[in-house]
Amino acid sequence: MSWFTLAIIGHLANGVSFVIDKILLRSAFARSATYAGLVGVLSFVVVVLFPFVDQWPAGMLWLAAAVSGATFILALWCFFAALSRAEASRIVPIIGSLIPMMTLAGSFVFLGERLADKTFIGFALLILATILLSGGGGKGKLSHDTIWLAVTSALLFAIASVTGKATYDATGFLGGFVASRVFAAFMSLLLLFVFDRAAGDEALAIIRPKLKTSKHKQPGRLAGLLAISGQVLGAVGFLFVQWATSEGSASVVNAMQAVQYALLVSVALALRHRAPQLLGENLTRKALVLKGAALALCAVGMYLIV
Repeated sequence: MSWFTLAIIGHLANGVSFVIDKILLRSAFARSATYAGLVGVLSFVVVVLFPFVDQWPAGMLWLAAAVSGATFILALWCFFAALSRAEASRIVPIIGSLIPMMTLAGSFVFLGERLADKTFIGFALLILATILLSGGGGKGKLSHDTIWLAVTSALLFAIASVTGKATYDATGFLGGFVASRVFAAFMSLLLLFVFDRAAGDEALAIIRPKLKTSKHKQPGRLAGLLAISGQVLGAVGFLFVQWATSEGSASVVNAMQAVQYALLVSVALALRHRAPQLLGENLTRKALVLKGAALALCAVGMYLIV
């Protein structure tokens, strides 16, 4: 498969995962760190790939792999914290518009990446579309704390992308991916059981719902199964996006998150009578016009980068 197809599959899987995340963050889970930790814990499954790795990172590339894995988990923590405070169709585009710009800057400085004129125009259209998607549909202004969480998340995601790309270029996809996921798994354990122990209690409640580990309402078994399903989809999406990154441009692959926004808007539209309660979306006529125009720009942008 081409890097473009890999990126589309990955972003679609992430889009479904984000819908599940938003529903559960509004109704079942008390702490955003729980979700980030669950993603990292699932990374331990990469141990089954150890025998198939032909080349491991060497020297400073181990540091790059460690930074990529650790910053990805921390980025998720900030992302879910922001997502729990505001509408998905505002937070996801804000972060999505910043990640490719920050990634392009990092790739330009550290990896020597340059985009062709046609590709750059497509890249710019995708950024413009995500900026349009981030406004016009919300109830009131985003708080400063939410904005800072979104910006911090985008910066950490960009660092994870650039260091991950550097590792893939030097060692191949499989070795770099497995190494970074191992570090992500260990960071998730630190997050759950050192940085935010209440999140660790909540994660344990998914496995043992009857265990009274905190004063907060614990998620039930159904919520736990839904959460795990969402994170499995998120893991699949991450795998395909990283695979696409190893084959193509990290900044362009990140800019293709437009397919996630299309999915978010489609789901919110299909569930428009329940959307304010279920997804926290506000679908006024003005918001729909802006989002429709933005998705059209996304389509043109993706055509130009292929």
